[in-house]
Amino acid sequence: MLNVDKIVKTYSGKMGCACGCRGKYNYTADGAKNYGPGYPVNVSERGVRIVAKKVLSNPFVKWQDNIAFVEDHVRNRFQMVVFKEQV
Repeated sequence: MLNVDKIVKTYSGKMGCACGCRGKYNYTADGAKNYGPGYPVNVSERGVRIVAKKVLSNPFVKWQDNIAFVEDHVRNRFQMVVFKEQV
């Protein structure tokens, strides 16, 4: 099972804007409490695990600082995992 202790949040949605208007953010309980935006967010450890597993197992995963992400231009999808600190 994937350990989500180092993950703050995940995002899965359409390409373009990642503000949440084209997809969904899932936070870990700790991520929502200590790294949240200051308003109620969706806390789902299961959702975080599902997206993180897809992103981290993808051979085309890209890394930028503490973010792992996958851009799928064929399916018009964008998925990312935000870690607490740089991995």
